[in-house]
Amino acid sequence: MAFVTRQLMRSVSSSSTASASAKKIIVKHVTVIGGGLMGAGIAQVAAATGHTVVLVDQTEDILAKSKKGIEESLRKVAKKKFAENPKAGDEFVEKTLSTIVTSTDAASVVHSTDLVVEAIVENLKVKNELFKRLDKFAADSLRHTNEKYDQTHRQPD
Repeated sequence: MAFVTRQLMRSVSSSSTASASAKKIIVKHVTVIGGGLMGAGIAQVAAATGHTVVLVDQTEDILAKSKKGIEESLRKVAKKKFAENPKAGDEFVEKTLSTIVTSTDAASVVHSTDLVVEAIVENLKVKNELFKRLDKFAADSLRHTNEKYDQTHRQPD
C-alpha cells in the first residue's frame, strides 16, 4: 500500500504550509477514471501495492480491454518476479486482479474512495468538467490529475 500513500504524502508535504499542518493520510481505496494505457497502468500499480481499485471508463468494452491489458502486464511482471516460483506468480496475478473492479458510472463509485486519479483524454475543458462533477460526489476525496498541459503554452481564449 506504500506506493500511492508515499507519493501522496510527498506531494501533500511539499509546501511549507502544507507540511506544518499535514496529517498522515491513509489511502486504501483508489478510483482511476480513464481506462487507457496510463489509467490502466495506474490501476495496476495501485492494486499491486495493496489498494482496492475501481477503474472507470465510458464503456464496458473499454474496461474489458483495460482489464485484459492489466492481466497481461501482471503476467509479465510475475514471470520475472517469481521466476523461481511460478505458482506464487499466479497467486500474485490473481490476488492483484481481484482487487480491481470496473464501472462505467464514476458518480456511483467516487463517494467511497480515498483518492481519485483522473487519466482521461488530454483536453483541459473535458478534465475541468469532470472535476466539477466530482466535486458533487467526492467532496472528501483527494483528487489528482494526470494532466500534462503546460500553462505557459496556453492559447488565448
